[in-house]
Amino acid sequence: MNKIFYLKTLGCKVNQYESQAMREVLLKRGFEESSEEETADIFIINTCTVTHQADKEARYCISHFHKLNPKARIVVTGCYAENDSDEILALPGVSDVISNLYKARIADILTGAKITGENYRLKVTDFKDHVKAFVKIQDGCENFCSYCKVPLIRGDLDSKPVEDIIDEVRTLAAKGFKEIVLTGICLGAWGKDIAGDRKLGLVDVLEKLEGLKGDFRVRISSIEPKYVDGKLIKFIASSKKVCRHLHIPLQSGDNTILEKMNRPYTARRYVSIIEKAKAGIKGVAITTDVLIGFPGETDRNFNNTISLIKRIMPLRTHIFTYSPRKGTVAYGMEGCAAKGILRKRYLKLKTIATSTSYIYRSKFLKKRLSVLAETKRDKLTGMLTGYSDNYIKVMFDGNDSLMTKLVPVDVDYVNLMYTIGKRCKARKK
Repeated sequence: MNKIFYLKTLGCKVNQYESQAMREVLLKRGFEESSEEETADIFIINTCTVTHQADKEARYCISHFHKLNPKARIVVTGCYAENDSDEILALPGVSDVISNLYKARIADILTGAKITGENYRLKVTDFKDHVKAFVKIQDGCENFCSYCKVPLIRGDLDSKPVEDIIDEVRTLAAKGFKEIVLTGICLGAWGKDIAGDRKLGLVDVLEKLEGLKGDFRVRISSIEPKYVDGKLIKFIASSKKVCRHLHIPLQSGDNTILEKMNRPYTARRYVSIIEKAKAGIKGVAITTDVLIGFPGETDRNFNNTISLIKRIMPLRTHIFTYSPRKGTVAYGMEGCAAKGILRKRYLKLKTIATSTSYIYRSKFLKKRLSVLAETKRDKLTGMLTGYSDNYIKVMFDGNDSLMTKLVPVDVDYVNLMYTIGKRCKARKK
């Protein structure tokens, strides 16, 4: 039986977590992982389907692996595999399509074992090839944005028990990971589906993690605006472990487009949330997502988004283009902009985003940041790189022994593209 697998992960942090969990399941069952595509006889592709480009990338990987080894077993899982299994199974080389629900049973499926009883909850004890470790704490989404296919695929809310979260984080911290990133499909909704005497929320998880021993920090991944309340802001402001960073998707700064997107806030409400976060958490970094080219978006609508970005001054703005997804409310809506217009809008927003990033980073000139050093150096300068707790990418000199460690760095140079600092030398006792 084929036993050597190569695992390819596409998409979000949740997929990266689930790939690590599948890796551990397979290794425990006697499978071997290959770091080289050429030596594998099982290819596992953990797919994304958030855009049509993501689907295209998955099909490319299938074709590539089949050409590389026509006799190999190609296994496809992830979000693309949920609603498009017939299409995937028709592709040359594909032997199995596994739904997200059965990722934890991948070893049973590959060995032909009979699957009985409940499906196990995924968990990890390590995180291969990563300086940061991700911990998925919930699944499912309750926000049916008109352009998004994910709620149709990931289903109802499913929160991981807090005891399991604590156990995973404690294990990863003991392995030496200095940053744990909490992630989920709809992270802010954690706890809403857990029955009990009182309603639980993300802060309940953070409070438990705050009490754990160890020199590590906790980062919150993407969280929707409606979950960023005073309680969360107050906790982060007082926390010694939680990073001063909130990724809060905007998508559009125009009320007409927000309504068509089925986003549950106005532009003014979004700005208010950001202002409260900045006022409550000293030095907090705001990063965001913006979707351009939603059906019906005019230059006026787009310029409202530009104005809002200028007002909130994010450290980073992830820009992506609308992609029609079959099954969503927006699918088939008319009024999509031409490619040339989209390109101009992208470049305009990218220029503004570069400026707002520079302005935010400049505030930390001559200040000290705690930077988690990566294991790869900058290709051009050979300097170490890493991210501060407030998500500034910093470059600095140092030897390889600093990699994977939290390093105090004094920022002494900032330009439009780079933030450069000097490592603080240990004080003599």
